[in-house]
Amino acid sequence: MSRTDARGVPVREAIPLKGIKRLTAEQMVKSHQVPTVTSFGEADVTELVRLRKGLAADPARTGGVAVTYTHLAVKAIAQALGAHPGLNAALEGEEILIYDEINVGVAVALPDGNLVVPVLHGADRLSLAEIACRLHDLQERAARGKLTLPDVQRGTFTLTSFGAIPVLRWATPLLNPPQAAILGLGAIAERPVVRDGRIEIRALAPLSLTYDHRVVNGHPAGLFLQAVADLLAEPAGLKLGIEGWPTS
Repeated sequence: MSRTDARGVPVREAIPLKGIKRLTAEQMVKSHQVPTVTSFGEADVTELVRLRKGLAADPARTGGVAVTYTHLAVKAIAQALGAHPGLNAALEGEEILIYDEINVGVAVALPDGNLVVPVLHGADRLSLAEIACRLHDLQERAARGKLTLPDVQRGTFTLTSFGAIPVLRWATPLLNPPQAAILGLGAIAERPVVRDGRIEIRALAPLSLTYDHRVVNGHPAGLFLQAVADLLAEPAGLKLGIEGWPTS
């Protein structure tokens, strides 16, 4: 039996808004009720690309799990939040709460097109290998529908990556309430850059930081975004926790 919408337009399929879709919709309504601002930036990740290639050549150093830019971004975010705790926060009632834990959620696309955000608890205390292994496990279980409530609870900051779609550079990520901020990582691409009066080909990563303007204003948000960009540009400053690997 054919069906139309309320305007009389024919409908191919009606998808019930339930389960994860309903929870996501409710969370997005909460997000749109927050006065947010999105700041856009760009990181020169040429050295980060070299670092990732070096780690890929020796996967035993990272528990046999291939290191991705998402893993490296989590490490940079966690380290930057340690220096800029105002972004690791939430508004609760009449108080701005600065969290004493750095728990980074990572948005994961499921096979059915839905999104879920498993959390890397204590991300600032994890080595790169631990981040890679734990996130790989969370993503595998998410794909099988095997995540538990503790896997998705107590996040204090979120990373969303849309780098798998080359055309997507910058975006305006929606907050994951009650968290005060979310960072979007776009597709890394080689582009011409002027350095010291010369044109060079460099790998650039677009960054989009959305934040609750009631909790943090543009200046500290910009300083945090700069800190993340600097760590991605100079990965020697990342505390990777890998024996024998150069770190600051």
